[in-house]
Amino acid sequence: MPELPEVEVIRLFLADKLVGQKVVNITVLTAKSFYGNHRQVIGQSITKLTRVGKQLSLHLSNRKILLVHLKMTGQLIYSSTDRTVLGHPTKDMFIQDLPNKSTRIIISFSDGSRLFFNDQRKFGWLRLFTSKELSKFQSGLGVDIFDPCFTPKYLFSQLQKTSRPVKVILLDQARFAGIGNIYANDALFLSRLHPQTPSNLLTFSDAKNIVRHLVAIMQQSVLAGGSTAKDKKYLKPDGLTGSNQFRFQVYQRAGEPCLACSRPIQRITLQGRGTFFCPFCQKYPPQI
Repeated sequence: MPELPEVEVIRLFLADKLVGQKVVNITVLTAKSFYGNHRQVIGQSITKLTRVGKQLSLHLSNRKILLVHLKMTGQLIYSSTDRTVLGHPTKDMFIQDLPNKSTRIIISFSDGSRLFFNDQRKFGWLRLFTSKELSKFQSGLGVDIFDPCFTPKYLFSQLQKTSRPVKVILLDQARFAGIGNIYANDALFLSRLHPQTPSNLLTFSDAKNIVRHLVAIMQQSVLAGGSTAKDKKYLKPDGLTGSNQFRFQVYQRAGEPCLACSRPIQRITLQGRGTFFCPFCQKYPPQI
């Protein structure tokens, strides 16, 4: 699933290409992938793109907002010509012309470019909102990690409310919008905290370390074009992969040597999510 850095990479890329462009047509190939009257998008110009957590908003000149949630396997692929671009792989090839069998929605613009929404699993969607409707829809999201309000004080206050494992709490989008599995694993490793540590046992100093490392690795990931993991589901809008996966600290490195102590990285499952850590550098129970 694309996380905050990947969606931010998409936002920055598409903002450069789409702001000022007029939508001349929108084709919905899979009905469940679009909520609302898609005809209200046609004839409108893109005025800006914003993001909260993992959700991307395309603001239209009629003051409607087209919200995009990529979920597990969603992609936004931009093409300015009929050239071959990258999309979801088929059994036989990875490079292919779009649209393909994973394409759910096609948005065509006045300059001849097109934006393809691909989604193998069909969990992602585009949804049309008014500003008031969007505010209500996103009211359950926590503080965005790039928001100035995401401070050690805020994180510490949330951690003190529960004894659930810190890794589980970091993934709670109602508390912190945008933290996903990749960055939670790596931030806890850099903070030398075991993922199963009860949240309310962490100190304010621990919260400062988590914030510092989370923000740093997410900023690093944006600069690297995001993380394209082994499943290759995430691609940048130009169809190319990100490169932050080569900087993973522990994520998807089970059995490989720890970058700090050379002992093997271990993998467990917490609430159904693969969780990676070094049992030597991230001791459990925590040292109080």
